[in-house]
Amino acid sequence: MTVTHLSMTAPNPGAEPIADLSKAPLPTARTLRARRNIGLQFLRFLSFNTRIMRMVVKGHK
Repeated sequence: MTVTHLSMTAPNPGAEPIADLSKAPLPTARTLRARRNIGLQFLRFLSFNTRIMRMVVKGHK
């Protein structure tokens, strides 16, 4: 079975929604600023890479 056309605006009639996100909380202004902050993102990047490298090093012992 192949899907040839996907539509986000017109679901199949009578079909159940896959996920109802209408009640999902929206990010606050503070959260949005943090997501756009290059310095913070770089620190998170370094932190994530450090954790991954620690796992790799532990796995090679």
